[in-house]
Amino acid sequence: MNREQALWCEPTVVDINRLPMRPPLGASATVEQARRGKFIRRVPLDGRWKFRLLDSPDDFNDALLRRATSKLGSAWCNIDVPANWTMHDVGDHPHYTNITMPFDGPPPRLPEHNPTGIYRRSFTVPRAWQGSQIVLHLGAADSVHLVYVNKQFVGYGTDNRLASEYDISRFVYQGTNELAVVVVRYSAQSYVEDQDQWWMAGLHRSVFVEARSAVHVRAVSCLVDYDAATHTGIADLDIEVAFVDATMPGVRVQTWIEDLAGRRVCEPQMLSVPHKYDERYVFRGHRVTTRHTVPDARPWSAEDPHRYRVMVKLLGPVREYTALVTGFRRIRVEHGEIRVNDQRITVRGVNRHDHHPERGKAVTRADMVADLVAMKQLNCNAVRTSHYPNDPAFLDLCDEYGLYVVAEANIESHAYNTSLCDDPAYLATWLARGARMVVRDRHHPSVIFWSLGNESGFGVNHDALAALVRSLDPTRPLHYEGAIFHGRNGETHAWRNGGRNATDVVCPMYPPIAAIVDYARSGADRPLVMCEYNHAMGNSNGSLADYWMAIEREPLLAGGFIWEWKDHGLRQAVDPKTNPTRSTWRYAYGGQFGD
Repeated sequence: MNREQALWCEPTVVDINRLPMRPPLGASATVEQARRGKFIRRVPLDGRWKFRLLDSPDDFNDALLRRATSKLGSAWCNIDVPANWTMHDVGDHPHYTNITMPFDGPPPRLPEHNPTGIYRRSFTVPRAWQGSQIVLHLGAADSVHLVYVNKQFVGYGTDNRLASEYDISRFVYQGTNELAVVVVRYSAQSYVEDQDQWWMAGLHRSVFVEARSAVHVRAVSCLVDYDAATHTGIADLDIEVAFVDATMPGVRVQTWIEDLAGRRVCEPQMLSVPHKYDERYVFRGHRVTTRHTVPDARPWSAEDPHRYRVMVKLLGPVREYTALVTGFRRIRVEHGEIRVNDQRITVRGVNRHDHHPERGKAVTRADMVADLVAMKQLNCNAVRTSHYPNDPAFLDLCDEYGLYVVAEANIESHAYNTSLCDDPAYLATWLARGARMVVRDRHHPSVIFWSLGNESGFGVNHDALAALVRSLDPTRPLHYEGAIFHGRNGETHAWRNGGRNATDVVCPMYPPIAAIVDYARSGADRPLVMCEYNHAMGNSNGSLADYWMAIEREPLLAGGFIWEWKDHGLRQAVDPKTNPTRSTWRYAYGGQFGD
């Protein structure tokens, strides 16, 4: 590989040329189209791609990019995107581990056999896109990826559970263009993706390309609040406008809040966008901030998930509309309780992995709906996105159906639990993964806690991330089990006073019932919510009633999240002659794929 490509083994590099994270936004030509989520100048790239699997990223070379996609030979097969290539018959398989890495360490050492997939397809840039910023959106790639457009290196990205976007404007031309995405299965980042689940690989979330106008709304930050005493909803907006080539005067944005039927519930506000640096110490870029207050607002809760829509209208040389759905609610941890809208809640939650028995991590919206409907039917009111950010559609659905969410950063260094959290080489990884999650998802009313990750010790990297998350979103409390398990100065099981900077709740894993009752009667001041308990995989889950007798008796006990939501079997073809059931398939588990 060329110099710019020797990146997957370097933990300090989290991206090259990747655009800053933002919420899932799109530009619409009319207000009605914005309400319906119909975006202009967006071309989906989901579907059939050409694919080739290499034994190692070292086997990749420029010759693999020379031919047009339409002229690739028999060494290339067809594959669907989104999908995990490990769920297709291409010569690489799923691998299940818990704690143990699928290859030998120490970090950042990588195996010589490191399957690497090359995805190829073409796309068309129309003449109407001239003068726009053309952006490639990759929903998620496992583990790391490199992007090439028309044989030129565009950028590199990490974090296999969050989207990456790249400005490809200078690499494309009118007409047919060639796109290649090189996905490396194992990387230095794999050491912080060591979750108890199937190791998969590939482009497993949606891909699209879009043209953003010469002036466009780049990002909208929306932090909400609800005052139960006055029944007032509050939305603090921070809107960033981007200029593709040169800044322009006379750009304005108009903002308002409306219900989902399109009725305005507050007065619109008109704001002028600063277009040049003209006042020292004051200029914050091309952005505006405002606050909307909504009288007699209907608050959001898991029992009554009422939502509103934030509308942003861009005025000036370009006129476009952008919408963001949110809801008014207040989350506090105080007086030993978790309170939503000034009401104590008890968490009846589950941990959920992205999983489908035939598609692996490439779950569809219908899969998500089925999970959430079943959760509501089973009287669940909360879900922890164990152990990484889910597709944005999942949080949209939690907002809609009414589930409280612990949104978890994609950080788990279980095999190196007490070392990487203090390793400066991985500091940028910690910060990027947590911050990008918050920036993407902070408008969701369903998110009531930010989790700093899972089973990755407790070190200075967590301290830094906690400070950054609190700065990006001062409205939500933090959750991190490692802070109360590891403590400081060798202290273990620091439930009373451990890790207060990194967690606002005591959130142990699999504690004995006697231990949580003792804590509840100890005079402690933080509520206890079990981030994992009552392990329910297989023939298990038998002590649930005993836990809930304690929870309902002790006010300081705030519930918990059962491990876990559903079975993790994968559908595997078998020879019926060797299968006792004479079936042509079975549900396979760890160890049944040669792992």
